[in-house]
Amino acid sequence: MSLLFPAYLAGLLGLALPWLLHRFSDQQAPEQAFPSRRFLEATTPPVSRTRQLKYLILLALRVLSLMLLCFLFAQPWLNREGGNVALSKHHVIAVDQSLSMRSEGRWPAAIARARDIVSGLPANDSVELMAIDNSIHRSNLRDEPASVQLQALSDQEPGFVSSDYGTVMQGINRLAAESDLPVRLWLITDVQESALPAQLNALYAPELDELVVESILTDTQRNVHVQASAISTDGVNVQVNVQLMASESVTGDEPPADDPVDTGATTVQLYSGERLLAEQQATLTPFELQTLVFDRLVMPAVSDPVFTVALAESDDLPDDDRVDVVVRTANPMPVALLATERNVSADAAVFLTTALETDDLARVETVSGSADRVSADIPHLISGRLLEGRIDLDILQYVDSGANVLLFNTAEYQVPQATRQLAVPSIAGSEMGLSDDAHPLQLGTLDWSGVRFYDVPSLTLLADDRVLLQTSDRKPVLVERPTDRGRLLILNDRLDGLSSNLPLQPAFVSLVQSILDYFDASTALPDQLVAGERLALPARVQVLSPSEQPLLSLDASGQSGTMAFDQPGLYKIVGARGEHVLRVILDSREANIATLSESDLSAWQNRFADADTAEVPDQSLESASDVRQTGSASLMSVADAARQGGWRWLLPILLLAFIMESALANRRLDVRRDGS
Repeated sequence: MSLLFPAYLAGLLGLALPWLLHRFSDQQAPEQAFPSRRFLEATTPPVSRTRQLKYLILLALRVLSLMLLCFLFAQPWLNREGGNVALSKHHVIAVDQSLSMRSEGRWPAAIARARDIVSGLPANDSVELMAIDNSIHRSNLRDEPASVQLQALSDQEPGFVSSDYGTVMQGINRLAAESDLPVRLWLITDVQESALPAQLNALYAPELDELVVESILTDTQRNVHVQASAISTDGVNVQVNVQLMASESVTGDEPPADDPVDTGATTVQLYSGERLLAEQQATLTPFELQTLVFDRLVMPAVSDPVFTVALAESDDLPDDDRVDVVVRTANPMPVALLATERNVSADAAVFLTTALETDDLARVETVSGSADRVSADIPHLISGRLLEGRIDLDILQYVDSGANVLLFNTAEYQVPQATRQLAVPSIAGSEMGLSDDAHPLQLGTLDWSGVRFYDVPSLTLLADDRVLLQTSDRKPVLVERPTDRGRLLILNDRLDGLSSNLPLQPAFVSLVQSILDYFDASTALPDQLVAGERLALPARVQVLSPSEQPLLSLDASGQSGTMAFDQPGLYKIVGARGEHVLRVILDSREANIATLSESDLSAWQNRFADADTAEVPDQSLESASDVRQTGSASLMSVADAARQGGWRWLLPILLLAFIMESALANRRLDVRRDGS
């Protein structure tokens, strides 16, 4: 037996605690002073005896429970006896299919390595081949012969998503737990550094009997990753920013260089369609980020203009040498102001329009009538309503469609009593009080120093309402009412400049723009995703691929759901609110083809270290030796002996000891602490 965390055995020092507690429970009765012994009958003095522990069974159960608890934390492992070790094994051959495997020669080398492993395995062992990246992809042919699985795997190509060794190891660990045979994992990969998880403990898979990591690197390779963005502040001139990151992979046989070697001059070209607009040269050093700027460019006279940034010189991973960039311009959000003489005064309309259109944040469209007259492509609505009773049905229906609404109070203005009694109005008003700093609006960061409230309308709060702002005398100013889909905010102010000076203060512009940003975060689609990420899509939309092909079926487009974007390019999301361009880019971490360091490899190997290893059949050792002689660089091989976790039998015994200790201790609750 061996222990995974022997340091926890230090907890055995706590075994003295039950012994001390039992000693304290056997104290002698204290002597009490008595005024006279005249009328007391003589008694025989008690015979002195040696103090002894009482309730030995209870003490033994408590000591046993602590011992079992310490051993459980220490994680004991038992080696299976020789008869079980000799059984046939289940071999899982996992081939890395992430973006870095698209480098020149890596995928064919991985398939060749898998073929050599299959040919060297014993005939009575079972085999399953699978592809991995940031998850495991099991084939539907896993019950077929290994040759059929290998042919199906060789017909595939690496994808564009990143790899994650931690997620892969945990997934295979679950598969090994379900297997009736000992599982050996052959991990065929390019041992990429960026694939390491944040926590190295995720690399440990205790259900595996053996791990063999096979590196397919044979020589040094270099890659230059390109990222770019384009922006136009005036709709005419465009600036394109290009970021370059060079990386290299070094095989285990090559010593690391003391000084990185320059990759030479790299030419970056900028295209508009097929026309070359400009080019620059840069000298790159591995693992250092460099930025190039292309400015004084003229916006193409097309909708959604696109520039292409490409490298003139090819490298070992050409898939990230070219990227399309959409020019982003100031695009004000459409906001409907439901304004009629009944619900929005002229002053309130001016205050709201000015605040919304400051810095071109929004484009206000005035709509008359009810909320059902608002265009379907306008996701935000502002309206004044009487908020003393229930909210109008048209507003609730608009929110249920997934849109957002800001309501302000239009109750009749009441002249404050203090003002009526004065010849000259000089009421001080209430200041802004507490704010809900835990809310995403972060209203506590705004400057409320000059804001005063003179007459706050009455507002009936519901049980689920969340007060975001309130005055110093605890009257609600801004309230969020929960809804099933969209967002509904209530601003308890008339916005006329009389009941408060809020519309006249700079804080009002910041408040309205914060609300609009909060609304837009719930309805806006992102402009950019990393390949492999999933996106939540609203209902009644269609997604077009970079080649303009629809990706959703009729049923899928009619309802909301999520969709994974596994390939880079420019996608279009078409819906009732227009057309949105989504740019899917490659993961810059995955494009860094640097290999694992020796310390990382050692840390991974230590996750499987076991001092008490048993011998394995010669046939298995010969098979592994044959595979390594084909040129593979196996980075680690753990013990061949199959191991079984001790917690499987230790935990039930511990639970039984706790139950018996509780039952026995409850029978001794009537024992007095004075020893009687």
